[in-house]
Amino acid sequence: MAEKPMQEPEADEKPDQPSREVGRIEWIVGAAGALITIAVLATLIHEALTYKEGAPVLVSRVIGVTPTEGGFVVRFETENRGPSTAAEVVVSATLKDGERVVEQAEATLDYIARQSSRDAGIVLRRDPASGTLELAATSYRAP
Repeated sequence: MAEKPMQEPEADEKPDQPSREVGRIEWIVGAAGALITIAVLATLIHEALTYKEGAPVLVSRVIGVTPTEGGFVVRFETENRGPSTAAEVVVSATLKDGERVVEQAEATLDYIARQSSRDAGIVLRRDPASGTLELAATSYRAP
């Protein structure tokens, strides 16, 4: 089988070329990718230069209370405002009537990264509105 010789395009025919529109889109996407890369690198450099070691600063607050068949679910958020991560964070809920402790419960949160928060819940048998509810992170472990 004989191969056909390649023909040169005639004067009024243009060889297949990508359109100018495709070229513009490629430049725009390339520029956007470069900007994203520069932003990520700048963020990583900033984090590396400004990182301070220190203990986690754990703050817990009640989000809401929902009555259920098994008692009262106290939904809470624990925020880590510190510069380091905390693992196995134990949050203790203490329900008091005056100075007398009526009920205590604990929840363990697996992991709270620095400058982030986790939501969880503790189940109490008594209505937290019947006394004073104290909520506090009582311990953690370094990951």
